[in-house]
Amino acid sequence: MSQTFHGNVQGAQTVGEMAWRSDGPAFAIFTADHPSGFAGSRRYFRDIIAAGQKRGFLVYVITPQFVEEGSTWQGYVRVGYRNWRRMWLPRPLAVYNRIPNRALEASATVQRARATFEAMGIPFFNHRYFNKAKIYEAIRRVGLGQHLPETTRFAGAESVMDLLNRHGAVYLKPVGGSIGRGIVRVERRGDTFDVWAQRAHRAEHWSIRDAAALDEALRRARFPGAYVAQAAVPVIRFEGRPCDARVLLQRPGSSWQVVGYGIRVSGDESITTHVPNGGHIADRWTVLRQVFGSRSEEVDARLVSFTRSAAAAIERSMPGHVREMSIDVGIDEAGHPWLFEANAKPMRFDEPDIARRASAGVIDILRDLVRVTR
Repeated sequence: MSQTFHGNVQGAQTVGEMAWRSDGPAFAIFTADHPSGFAGSRRYFRDIIAAGQKRGFLVYVITPQFVEEGSTWQGYVRVGYRNWRRMWLPRPLAVYNRIPNRALEASATVQRARATFEAMGIPFFNHRYFNKAKIYEAIRRVGLGQHLPETTRFAGAESVMDLLNRHGAVYLKPVGGSIGRGIVRVERRGDTFDVWAQRAHRAEHWSIRDAAALDEALRRARFPGAYVAQAAVPVIRFEGRPCDARVLLQRPGSSWQVVGYGIRVSGDESITTHVPNGGHIADRWTVLRQVFGSRSEEVDARLVSFTRSAAAAIERSMPGHVREMSIDVGIDEAGHPWLFEANAKPMRFDEPDIARRASAGVIDILRDLVRVTR
């Protein structure tokens, strides 16, 4: 297929207007309903729509209530600065799944919409949010377990104490968590324990005097739901703060590619490197060269190779179309990469060059799913 969209939506004002020429492919970004129309990052959606327009494709935003078995759907297009309009549009050939959280993804309205996609043969990616335990299993299965910190199911203070007997610190991570929310760090100092719980922009701290009180402190620190306990890796530091790499990967064709990665440095009052939690961005090569000197390119190549292999392993373990993910990687002083997290719905990267390549990559993936050759 080599058709191209040539539509003009600038003059569209109402839902009833048919403001396109239906002589080419259309794609959709699938997100949740919201009082303002639709949920999600409008800036990121704008970037993807613009990347599609450069290639001659119509890209619009769709929500569950408008997914139906018809040749035209109601969707949202951007017709000017902060000006989004809902109108009738051609049914998409493929869909990019950007449902913003796990609860919405499990909702009846989203499940009904997904069933409609499948019934109509409309491919969509990414299929669903990841489960940490299953991700770790997939990595071990392909012989990459040496890149995983020692991890076990959290079963109370005993499981933490077991790891502390072998490691300097332990993290508790929600199985279904994202952007660092709900993470807990535990350090042992003789007979006392320091516990930090990550909240919105800072970490709360408790000093626990004895092991008997640790279980109650961990109960207060955790969010509801299942957790894993994971040994802390002694990662490299930049400007005196721990840092890790956030790597964006996409598969627009037959193999996984690193779109780019940036270094995230933890904040002064944070136990994670996530920017929304107080972390900040550092230039990748500045950090690598400062820490590793002449070995920086070797460390970079090792990280890229590992994350591509990890992404392929995760894809094989998951149902549906998995074509994009971000992976958080710690690097120790020997230059060895450690997988901390894999995220099925990456946030928009702050680095402009990575954000630009990511938006273009989404269009390439949508094209590949339906074999649009242009």
